[in-house]
Amino acid sequence: MGESVKTTSKLLSIVFDVLGSMDDQEIDLLIQGKATLRVVENNRSKKAMPIDDSCLDEAISDIAQKLSAADSRASAENLLASINQPRKKDFLLRLAKSCGVRVESKDSIARIEQKLVENVVGARLDSEAIKKVAF
Repeated sequence: MGESVKTTSKLLSIVFDVLGSMDDQEIDLLIQGKATLRVVENNRSKKAMPIDDSCLDEAISDIAQKLSAADSRASAENLLASINQPRKKDFLLRLAKSCGVRVESKDSIARIEQKLVENVVGARLDSEAIKKVAF
């Protein structure tokens, strides 16, 4: 039973850290059921290889292409969640710039991902849905 208490205590500590790092708007969205928390495997135990700009630009181009081709918001969210870069926020900022999505440096990772999904995939899906409606 002692191990269970330690595990529970550690889990609660992690949850409190996550909630403490969120802004009020993100917490409100969670409370309203309009947002979810997602667990993404942390691969920090693997040593991050130094990435030169050409490799980074290639990775950004690849993700941008996959994002543009995503068939749903959920698949775009999963694609962005799977990004495994040592400085993910910097990577997302560069990705947003390459996709023509306006973000601010103060935006959280979750907010940048949300803007990317809505402005790249959501806008295309909405446009396609409108075109299919017969007037």
